[in-house]
Amino acid sequence: MDATTHVDSLKSLRASGVLAAHVPERLGGPELPASAIAEITRVLATVDGSLAQIPQSHFVFTRWLLAGEHPEEESLWARRLVDGALVANAQAETDPVVLDKGLISGTKRWSTGSIYADYLAITARRPGEDGQSLAAFVPIDAEGVRIVDDWRGLGQAATGSGTVDLDAVKVERLYDRARALAMPGYGAFAQLLHAAIDVGIMQAAVERVVKAGVATDRLVNHQTGELVQRTWVAAAALQQAAAEVDRLFLSAGDPHRGALAVAAAKSWIAEASVDVTSRIYELLGAASATTTSGVDRYWRDTRTHTLHDKRREKLEILGRAALSGEPPELGTRL
Repeated sequence: MDATTHVDSLKSLRASGVLAAHVPERLGGPELPASAIAEITRVLATVDGSLAQIPQSHFVFTRWLLAGEHPEEESLWARRLVDGALVANAQAETDPVVLDKGLISGTKRWSTGSIYADYLAITARRPGEDGQSLAAFVPIDAEGVRIVDDWRGLGQAATGSGTVDLDAVKVERLYDRARALAMPGYGAFAQLLHAAIDVGIMQAAVERVVKAGVATDRLVNHQTGELVQRTWVAAAALQQAAAEVDRLFLSAGDPHRGALAVAAAKSWIAEASVDVTSRIYELLGAASATTTSGVDRYWRDTRTHTLHDKRREKLEILGRAALSGEPPELGTRL
């Protein structure tokens, strides 16, 4: 896979209207609940894990765009999204990216979807600030923006998660990061979509086994049943977590309960997906262990994607909340 792998697929995705998922009905959009967006993400992942991950941050950031911080901009953004505009993230950094006198400079790493995008959601800080405090939504062809396709992952190879260099990029409209983090279910929604990707990849892997197998051997039946069982449970966990986030979108749920529900589902799904995509080799045989069989992509994609988030940290948070009764601190990962 290379940078051109999903160009045609993304043309179809843009034309489908899916990228306008958060656009309110009053502005001509579908205004989908979190569960529907998670389901879209899961389905995309059954086709290809990279394809599902490309719009993940788009769904997170466009909800922020349409949350009322700059109401005068919402109609414009709604039209862009309905027309198929794709927003990619430019968040991760090894050194601080700084906004100074209206100009952003620095380097962003692992900017998923950037090579396919129309706009970048760039997070930054002001001089003297300890952490990221703001975001700007910038066209990819803005002066001073340079996107480098240098992502060479073991899996999720076609996500376009490369480097973005920013050299005195002018920004006119700023968004408050603290306000985004205060949105009901902000982090839980982002994590829900990551869990949906893992479920979709796992389901595709098991489907590969089912299509190749014949129910004549009791041991094969048993082993296949184990994989099917884990996949069903993963899908059920995803649905239950999605229902919790739906309630948060309606401001009707407990943010901490929702975050813990997603953390529980995601940590279990991550473990199950890596296990299932590894064990399919036992059923598909030696021929599946070649680089030309295509079977390797399921494990490579889940192994790479599940490293986004430390499963052990999720489990520690779940245990501490259960034992102490204290609500967890919410953020981008919870």
